Amino acid sequence: MPLTRSKDILDQDLIGEGGAKLGVIRETFVDLDTGRIEFLVVEAPGLLGGSGKYHPVPWAVVRYDPMAKTFHADLSKDRFKGSPAYDRAQISSVDYAWDEQSSRYFDVSSDVRV
Repeated sequence: MPLTRSKDILDQDLIGEGGAKLGVIRETFVDLDTGRIEFLVVEAPGLLGGSGKYHPVPWAVVRYDPMAKTFHADLSKDRFKGSPAYDRAQISSVDYAWDEQSSRYFDVSSDVRV
């Protein structure tokens, strides 16, 4: 079983269909009951760097390419841009139910507890 440190995931690019850069991985959310990553929080690119909008992407739609050492999601740029996005305070709050909204958008089930 390959292991990695969380800090080695953070600040990596998430690559979409056709090699398009979807954004930069800023956080991971782990289910404390299972110990599994449930979400990557990806900051979309902006004109001068990051956009300040964070897209939770379920781990179920992400794959790691060990040869290229990159994270991929079979998503078009448009589909990613249309996914639920939140600011820093919203991601930190359970009141926004971002995990449920993102799971519905990406059509995956999730029991993550934030």
